[in-house]
Amino acid sequence: MNTPLWGRWLGLCALVIALAGCAGTRTVDKESALSMLSTSDYQAYAARYLDSKGQPTYDPTSLLDSLEAGKAFNDAGMWELSRDAFDAASKMLAWKEDTVDTPEEVANLLGTTLTSDAFGSYQGKIHQGSLIDYYQAINHLMLGREDDARVDFNRLQVRQSNAVRQLGAYAESVNGAVKKGLQDDSNEGATKSLGEVGPKIADGIKDLPAGLSHSKIRLASGDVMSAVFRSTSAAKADKSSNLSRDMLKSAREASATKGGSAMITYLDRELRQGKGALKNKVIVVYEDGIGPSFNEFRIDLPLFLVSSNVTYTGIALPQFVPGQAAFGHLSIGEGKAAGETSTLTDINALAALEFDAAYKGIVAKAVISTIIKTTAQVAINNQADQHASPLLGALIKIGAGLGQAALTRADTRSWVNLPNTIQMSVVDRPKDGKLLLKSPGGQVLETLDLPKDVNTLVLVKAHGTLGSPAIYQQTLPATTPVMPASLLATPGTPNEKT
Repeated sequence: MNTPLWGRWLGLCALVIALAGCAGTRTVDKESALSMLSTSDYQAYAARYLDSKGQPTYDPTSLLDSLEAGKAFNDAGMWELSRDAFDAASKMLAWKEDTVDTPEEVANLLGTTLTSDAFGSYQGKIHQGSLIDYYQAINHLMLGREDDARVDFNRLQVRQSNAVRQLGAYAESVNGAVKKGLQDDSNEGATKSLGEVGPKIADGIKDLPAGLSHSKIRLASGDVMSAVFRSTSAAKADKSSNLSRDMLKSAREASATKGGSAMITYLDRELRQGKGALKNKVIVVYEDGIGPSFNEFRIDLPLFLVSSNVTYTGIALPQFVPGQAAFGHLSIGEGKAAGETSTLTDINALAALEFDAAYKGIVAKAVISTIIKTTAQVAINNQADQHASPLLGALIKIGAGLGQAALTRADTRSWVNLPNTIQMSVVDRPKDGKLLLKSPGGQVLETLDLPKDVNTLVLVKAHGTLGSPAIYQQTLPATTPVMPASLLATPGTPNEKT
């Protein structure tokens, strides 16, 4: 005896829901992560990715888990562990490394699927490849491995150059896929439905940053750090002023703020005067706040179908949620030599650029998928009316509606522990070697003791204002490793200096 249509449908729903957990492992859930990030408790956060013997427990085959573990270890000063996690993530983003082609599995947003992207494996983003190389370069600098850092910065430059073209190719692929998908005769209902719910759909992108341009897909902070590395490294070949100045030119075009552009201009002038080298400078890199995320919102669709014999129909879409600042910026030093950090990279812009490019495809796919599922629900309910008792028929209809609701999900996954902004400041080393880091309100967050006659890189991280920022120092050129934070303090102590 053949299984009734409703049996096959409900069986499919149950199977998909059961397999939803296979979409990608996540060691730390979003709510727990945000709780620890709000207090900048990086040691406790990183400890969630380690067992009792200090061995990693994240899933190296899960892109999202590897990205978040790599960032958690970097924030906690566990440079080797961070490098390994980002290596695992990089292998899953290899297609974004050296080609401008948009892969079919990402570009083909439209399809005859009964499910949602939320049930599939997490798809990487173009800008995440650049972030991996940037954080790997930081890891190797803090480990005192300049040769490895040079490789990372070189890779970053290739990715940065490709990223702008990749974004353009991605947007074109999405637009082409949407046009083709909606022109399909079988998707006529989707075109009509989109016209009816257009204003509501706009809620998903209403909070995108203004002034987005493809050039903003570059990490201006990465370009500036590349220039700083060349101008402070132990290798003479890196001192070519043209190398650093070319990177600063790219950084200026991608800078998120006028203050960032002004800082780049100052650094460019110092490099010209120093013939490609920096002397007795303090380079402060500050990661502020918690980056953007996505929420789900639902829309009931006025679907143009052959029947209204359904108990549920609607679409679920992701909504862009801007990140939140922590201190906003830091004041550096005091007196005439005082300065403040300026925003070079706005993570909101990076995430928004790709989300904006993909959104038409996400919406079109959601509508088409819902029409397919609703058509199946109509067939099930009609069959129940004809062959089942009134009570059984009612239960079947309720089950079919619940099944469609369960399959209607928006993909809201994001790299949760990214900062809101990456900021920088370059100042002269104070004569007494004491560098004050202060909040915008003038509260002294830390007084650093700086080594003599060298350039110093200072990393500062504050995802929230309830705890103390994490602070790490490294002399440039980077010839000796900064001791891992796990050897300096017990977990739960976020502020470490070396």
